[in-house]
Amino acid sequence: MSDIKSPLAQKPDYLVCTCMGVMALEIRQAIQNGNTTFEELSDVLMVGTGCNSCIPEVCEILKEEGYN
Repeated sequence: MSDIKSPLAQKPDYLVCTCMGVMALEIRQAIQNGNTTFEELSDVLMVGTGCNSCIPEVCEILKEEGYN
């Protein structure tokens, strides 16, 4: 796995889903709690259910955490 992260991911916490107000740390915590697919994160945090612009970043966080 590459150590290169997106510019936003270089910050410890940042707003990923503006529609639902979900921060990166919330997504990482949900992943640690066993939600390891986009669909599970969407069900739990509602990410990707508004304008959909956060989907690539949510998927990038999943990848960084070792999930596809």
